[in-house]
Amino acid sequence: MVPEIFIPFHPEDQRPRNGYFIILSGPSGVGKNTLLNRVLQDLSGVYYMPSATTRPMRPGESQLNPYAFVSTEEFEAMIEQGQFLEWKKIHTNAYYGTHLPTIRYAIDNGYDIITDMDVLGCADAMEAFPQHIRTIFITPPSIAELSHRLYGRDSDPVNIEQRLSRAELELKYQDKYDYLIVNDDLDQSAEELKEIIQKIILS
Repeated sequence: MVPEIFIPFHPEDQRPRNGYFIILSGPSGVGKNTLLNRVLQDLSGVYYMPSATTRPMRPGESQLNPYAFVSTEEFEAMIEQGQFLEWKKIHTNAYYGTHLPTIRYAIDNGYDIITDMDVLGCADAMEAFPQHIRTIFITPPSIAELSHRLYGRDSDPVNIEQRLSRAELELKYQDKYDYLIVNDDLDQSAEELKEIIQKIILS
């Protein structure tokens, strides 16, 4: 059974205003998830927005960590019902999507949520919630450094070249974002991200 919303919100985190939907974007390998995981440990009252997926749950994962796991039949029914802000089906035939009712509930009820999303999905979100979206782009210090990081974690040169080609496209969108972080030093970037999120939620 698909839950109505994908986040177990706590009433004490409710704010006397609309909630903010904070989105991180950036090329694959730039360190978005590493930064986000580090920062969320030090922030209270900001919820990670899990994507829905039909891929199998892996060892160490659980429902809503790091995804809302649903069946293919459930996902396709949710598509028909218009429950996704954006969704895609990747080469493994697994679906991934951003759950629209959860976003609406958070914004309407004063809860702040954050997620990572590609540049096209972020554009859809900004169009849907122009007053409540805050966007942060994480960029590498250079394409050469990004290439070095990708080669350090992947042995398939075809995959790497595809990611680098995609990165060049994504970097063209960075000027459309509210904030920009150059992830050159992990500790410094994490502190910068934390300060930006605190500034957003206290505004």
